[in-house]
Amino acid sequence: MNDPSCFTSIHEYYTFIYAISYMMLVELGIWIYNFKGWLKKSNKKNSDYGTILIVMLGCWSSFYFSTYFRSQQFIQIAGEILLPHAFYYVGLASILIGTTLRAYAVWSLRHSFTLSVKTGGNQQLVTTGVYRYIRNPAYAGTILSMLGNAFCFRSAFSPLVVLLIMAICYGIRIRVEEKALYECFGEEFKNYCFRSWRLIPLIW
Repeated sequence: MNDPSCFTSIHEYYTFIYAISYMMLVELGIWIYNFKGWLKKSNKKNSDYGTILIVMLGCWSSFYFSTYFRSQQFIQIAGEILLPHAFYYVGLASILIGTTLRAYAVWSLRHSFTLSVKTGGNQQLVTTGVYRYIRNPAYAGTILSMLGNAFCFRSAFSPLVVLLIMAICYGIRIRVEEKALYECFGEEFKNYCFRSWRLIPLIW
């Protein structure tokens, strides 16, 4: 990620670094916000089963493979052919939009937000704003950001690998989370599922 030779100009390199820095700062803010909530020691039930570690490993792996594949000469040449230069800008837009979507989703949840899967207490089911359409906008934002990172490096294989990793990690996470939410909210959550999408409107 810190190799300017992966980009066509130093300007593109610094623009990419600014976009990644924005993503990192937002994520740091989210973790700090979550830590403040953890200090309050709420009586929420922890039903995470280690999925937060799975997601963290998935994000780290996505960063790693995006840079690893780009460093391989044959794959780099293939990327130049299969992913035109325009994909760099597609990647930048994906990072910025995905990060902003994640930040907005967390802000919408406010006190109901937790990094690990926790339910109970005075938690309410949020179904307004972006949550009216998709049940996991924060996850959708992260996936979009990780794909954006891969597109910026224009590796022919990175987007496919990142998408596979994210699908596995968040597939596990969403299954665990939806089970916990159904146990907490019952028919209210079931009805919400009927009128919303998990990650991508009209698709899934």
